[in-house]
Amino acid sequence: MKSSVFWVVFAIIVFLSGCKAFEPSAKIPPALQIPDNFSAETNDSEIIKAWWLGFDSPELNTLINNALGNSFDLKALKAKIIQAKARIAKENASFFPGFGFLLGGQNKRTQKKKSSSESSSYTDTNSWDASVTGSYTADVWGETKALKQAQVSNLEAARQDLRAAMLELTMNITEIWIDIIATRNKKTILNNQIKINKTLLELQKLRFMNGKANALDISQQREALAQANSQLPLLEKQARLLLHNLSFLSGKASTNMIKVAANKLPEPLSMPKLGIPSDLIDNRPDIQAAKMRLFSSEWRITAAKADLLPSFKLTAQALFSSGKLDLLFNNWVAALGASIAGPVFDGGLRIAEINRAKAAAEEQLHIYTKIIAKAIFEVEDSLVKIEKQREFINLLEEELNLARLTLKDASLQYQNGQASYLSYLIAWTSIEKLERQLVGEQAMFIKEQVKLYKTLGWGVEIWRE
Repeated sequence: MKSSVFWVVFAIIVFLSGCKAFEPSAKIPPALQIPDNFSAETNDSEIIKAWWLGFDSPELNTLINNALGNSFDLKALKAKIIQAKARIAKENASFFPGFGFLLGGQNKRTQKKKSSSESSSYTDTNSWDASVTGSYTADVWGETKALKQAQVSNLEAARQDLRAAMLELTMNITEIWIDIIATRNKKTILNNQIKINKTLLELQKLRFMNGKANALDISQQREALAQANSQLPLLEKQARLLLHNLSFLSGKASTNMIKVAANKLPEPLSMPKLGIPSDLIDNRPDIQAAKMRLFSSEWRITAAKADLLPSFKLTAQALFSSGKLDLLFNNWVAALGASIAGPVFDGGLRIAEINRAKAAAEEQLHIYTKIIAKAIFEVEDSLVKIEKQREFINLLEEELNLARLTLKDASLQYQNGQASYLSYLIAWTSIEKLERQLVGEQAMFIKEQVKLYKTLGWGVEIWRE
């Protein structure tokens, strides 16, 4: 009968250990009506997750691989994953009993003196004590399991955060690489234009000496040359800043460790297969991360509800005591204990925690829904930008062709004395600007395609721990 209380509590724990009354739903649909299709269609091209391989550039592949391995942000996110795994390990420890021990000794010396004429006598007494304790709190209502599942969801969210950052980094590296090439092309065009302007200036001086041009023609040509020269430092600045940014994103502290040799814009990528909007939920890592955080908040509601109910605890203890070390474990007392503890009055603390957890879960649901809606519109925006950018480039090329025809006509009329040199100069200046602008717009078109791949969630695979 001495241990009847222990066994009664133990039986209650076993009986109730299968309770799962508070577990959240395995599926949480977004509070949003997702459209059946996107507003535009593309060719059903084969899905290539490593889309940058379509540029067929070993240089770009090297830049991306180096950035993925050395990025400051990615290293920080990988450390967050390790932290999340450690938190799961801590929660796992709660499923096991805890054991501890204590070993100590004491020496006691007593001085005795019967009279002032006698010397003192000393008595030494030794005592040794030891104890072994163990305790186990049963997870009857699933509170420990809920806390663990919350951490498991946080771990998956951290992994998806890493994948999202890898996608973002891949896109940024590619865009900067394209911008560097475009800037170099613009600089090449500008240098050629400056050379032509210098030649035209010398011709105008020669014509002036022969009486076929006036001082105004020379001044206007000098102004055109000055305008072209003034653009050169801006392009050089842009090229250097782009290289700095590329070095930083690659985890470098110097541009000497980054080399970009390409000087020709790559061909545009093929348009990817869009699928349907609901595919974004599985493909986009930022959506998956938000979903995992929503699951984590739901599990914390479970833990908060379980904390309202009584807890069941089993304890065991063995005490050892002796005056001699070699007899220590011959004198012992053992005890088994079981207890049930629960809240009676806490001023509304636990109810407040449940309400807080529910509000936090509702917040995560709205964030999850917002990210899904944003992802759909990002795809739609990319489709519009690609379509209109293609139209703009076609019209810009047509405008450039017309400007060249205008220049040809203006040249003939000027040579025949039917028009001023200003008409020719205006046509030539327009061509200069259009040629540089066309390079920038072609680069923009390629970058919009890259963004579409990123918004669809296509890219690198998740980092393997």
